[in-house]
Amino acid sequence: MSNITRKIELAANILIIVVAILVVGILAQKYLFSHNPAVPPPKSPAIGDRVSLADFDWSKSNKNVLLVLQKGCHFCSESADFYRRMIQQAKDKNVNVVAVLPQSKDEADKYLDDLRLSGIPTRQSSLSSLKVGGTPTIIIADDKGEITDLWLGKLTPQKEIQVLNKIQS
Repeated sequence: MSNITRKIELAANILIIVVAILVVGILAQKYLFSHNPAVPPPKSPAIGDRVSLADFDWSKSNKNVLLVLQKGCHFCSESADFYRRMIQQAKDKNVNVVAVLPQSKDEADKYLDDLRLSGIPTRQSSLSSLKVGGTPTIIIADDKGEITDLWLGKLTPQKEIQVLNKIQS
């Protein structure tokens, strides 16, 4: 009886290993090695591109900072101290700062309050309409809405200094 039990156990173990290899192979094929040419890669904004943002008057300032955030983005939350410094410097230099979030205006305002970033105007816009693939993103645009500088993702201390220098200049 124990000989039959060992054979069944060995067969079950071999079957489990084969199924596991098949599952790993299918997942690897689907997520690592597949490229669907019908789905273009996401576009990113570029220097010189014009930003499309509804109900925004670019001419109010010759330097406009778009702080593109998203509720639930841990990098956005982790960077709140820097954003407070950036907003203060921008106000000191009469640079227009607006927070752009994909959430509703009420949700966006609450999120900014939670981050202690209140006092700046908010706009609702999808990330895709801004050609932004992720948050946080900082875009500096001129009085015509043309991008002059941009930073994607959580910034290193050196990149934070770059942003502040661009606001100061």
